[in-house]
Amino acid sequence: MKLVVAVAGGEEWRWLDAFDFDGAGISPLVVHLERTSSPKSGARGLPIGHRTAPGSSLVVPEFAEIVATLSTEEPEACLVLANGLFGALFSLASQALGVPVFRMVLREEDLANSAPSRGGRPDLHFLADRRLFPAALGDPRYGSTLIPTGHPAADLRSDGGPYSEAHFGDGRAAGRILTAIGRWRTGGLDPREPDLTVIVPAYREAGNLPLVCDRLLETFTSESISAEILLIDDASPDETYSVALEQMWRSPSIRAFSKPTPRGMGNGIRYGLMKARAPIVAVTMGDGSDEVSRIPEMFHKVRDEGFALAIGSRYRHRQNYATVPLLYRFWSRLFRFVAWLSIGVELNDYTNAFRVFHRRIFARYGPESGGFEISPEITFKAWRWTCVTSSARRARAASPSFVPDPATVRS
Repeated sequence: MKLVVAVAGGEEWRWLDAFDFDGAGISPLVVHLERTSSPKSGARGLPIGHRTAPGSSLVVPEFAEIVATLSTEEPEACLVLANGLFGALFSLASQALGVPVFRMVLREEDLANSAPSRGGRPDLHFLADRRLFPAALGDPRYGSTLIPTGHPAADLRSDGGPYSEAHFGDGRAAGRILTAIGRWRTGGLDPREPDLTVIVPAYREAGNLPLVCDRLLETFTSESISAEILLIDDASPDETYSVALEQMWRSPSIRAFSKPTPRGMGNGIRYGLMKARAPIVAVTMGDGSDEVSRIPEMFHKVRDEGFALAIGSRYRHRQNYATVPLLYRFWSRLFRFVAWLSIGVELNDYTNAFRVFHRRIFARYGPESGGFEISPEITFKAWRWTCVTSSARRARAASPSFVPDPATVRS
């Protein structure tokens, strides 16, 4: 791949040391204003611009020269690492020639000024500062062409400098940028509307969220399911939300939110449903107690086999009974018995929060519960939706088919 990289000065040249262009199959041409040191990457450099006066350190970029360079080189895309005037002119020249642009997003104004691509292959926007996460999550491009990567300078610095890891990533930004570019080349960017949304309500789960994300990412990496993972912090008094934000560096499919009070698992799930983009939703708890490797199987039951709801039962293995208090087991059995008498459906576990369902069960009545009672609410609304749609199908099947008399049909 032929890639033009725009840098303005010596500091940005150094950022290139974090990139393994050769390993990614990329041949970079570094277009720059001034060069104070050669990058370890050995990239080819091309100076642009002129000095304002003999001996002056101020270099003014030439827009016509930028356009001429891009026209001559004919790159597949341009990676703009330069800030300020040079970066703005380079982006403008690339857009004018229809060359896709890959930009770093460092400020809210960068986010606001990152216009959607107009036809052709999309531009990519690399989110470099975690403090922009809350604003970026409201952008419909987030996760597809607006990708959390961190800043390549943080890959080289750990001394608390202006691009330290505190806000600018965990030292793997360059790898994420190259991975995103590779997926861009092959058309493998994540879709804006995933197949599945996984809602993870979490209250005081700072120690468990990394494990939950480990398991979910491993599960969906091995399956051909496009999934987004919503970490919903329920106004926790500990570091749950901060840990959730850190997980966003791991994958563009992870999004972290902190919901306001009132607290409650039902309120957390309802908040997640407002943020979800997929038609099918999974719920798993933030304590890591659920067997999330079963989610793909449950998902296919809903999407491909027409079920409204799939529930992961806590009682599937008898050894699980040992961890359930005796009084809880009694009330759970009583609830199952009453539910069976009421609706005639026998389920092993009506109330377990671990489930996958289609959002159309809320087409007529949205979710209302704020606490743990949301689990049986989802169960009953899924049953009700199934009854209504089954009745409609039977009514359509019983309706007579009106076939026109051949004598009245004209060619």
